[in-house]
Amino acid sequence: MGLGTRGSRSSSAEVIQVHMFLGFLVRLIFVSYGEYHDRTKVLKYTDVDYHVFTDAAREVVEGGSPFDRQTYRYTPFLAWLLIPNVQLNFAFGKLFFSFLDCCASRVIYEILILDGQSKITSLKCSFLWLYNPLVIGVSTRGSAESIMAVLVLLTIYMMKMRLHILAGIFLGASVHFKLYSVIYCLPLYLSLSSVNQQVIGWKQFLPNYSKMRLVCGTVLAFVGLTGMGYILYGEQYIEEAFLYHFSRIDTRHNFSVYFYLLYIGADFHIPGLSVATFGPQLILVFALGYKFRNRFDVPFALFTQTVVFVTFNKVVTSQYFMWYLLLLPLVVPRLSVSWQKAIVLASLWMGAQASWLLPAYLLEFHGINAFVPIWLEGIAFFCCNVGVLMALLSSYRPLPPLHHLSSRKNR
Repeated sequence: MGLGTRGSRSSSAEVIQVHMFLGFLVRLIFVSYGEYHDRTKVLKYTDVDYHVFTDAAREVVEGGSPFDRQTYRYTPFLAWLLIPNVQLNFAFGKLFFSFLDCCASRVIYEILILDGQSKITSLKCSFLWLYNPLVIGVSTRGSAESIMAVLVLLTIYMMKMRLHILAGIFLGASVHFKLYSVIYCLPLYLSLSSVNQQVIGWKQFLPNYSKMRLVCGTVLAFVGLTGMGYILYGEQYIEEAFLYHFSRIDTRHNFSVYFYLLYIGADFHIPGLSVATFGPQLILVFALGYKFRNRFDVPFALFTQTVVFVTFNKVVTSQYFMWYLLLLPLVVPRLSVSWQKAIVLASLWMGAQASWLLPAYLLEFHGINAFVPIWLEGIAFFCCNVGVLMALLSSYRPLPPLHHLSSRKNR
């Protein structure tokens, strides 16, 4: 029996490793094609942000600050990570991001196994990330979202393993890397409440040993990384990497339902308009985090929070979709959705994006005044996201604690 179990585990590890290799190979082909495409086409394959990352890395190599590169508004350590772009090969970062993509699929698999799912179910769900065309495209074009993906997934994995200090360290690092992940603090913290604390309400906010370990790890990582950045680059770092995002008004066309309002409001300088857009977003994020605070529901809490955060954000780009697509494989086994309904929901979501892209293309590449059509398509996409989220909320089936106890015993 023991030999059979070890053989099964070995076989599963080999299968996931083969798929990780295949996933990386697919990405390598796209990276290679991207290099060719950039040399021969006017419309480039490589993301503009990738050039920003590389220029910032060049500033570091030359002894300057990454923030000397205009529009670089990320952690300085991203520029450090991409120094090989300058010293070795321009494609290094794309390959690095692609490798992290494959690592993320492995962590998804391990989380689902810890959650009591079968190996075949865990493997299939990990494919939702590994072979997702949007994920492949974003990473191979040079977006750094895969770094965030690994940090968030490792946070969840460490929570499942009850290694709360390590979970806090990865959470703190993720908040340092991108501020949006701070919304995960509430459900992660409350998930460590005892059963009695959850019953009596407000006392669940009181600290206990596990909560303090999570908090200490989070503060240690965030303050440590942020403090190091401040020591190296001073107030310029705080202004560009943090404060800018609170006052940011992006009047360029994007998926946000607020796009046209902010575009028009930019001419009138309406005080507090940018900050006011955070209201509905924060209320819903807090409500969902509190609603699904049970430790068995944490992945679904993070997923729904992220969908709401992105949908109600004042700026929405395709990269933002990665933030919740990352968490989708973790909740799929808990959704009571037929294949037909899943196909309909996915088609609506992709169709709404495609419909938005037409007026955006006419504006971007032909100079046609399509601001109102883009805004209307943005409203349609917003309604589509809300509708899909409501369908998933109604389809979610929490598993009773006894299921998790029995799955842990079986393992």
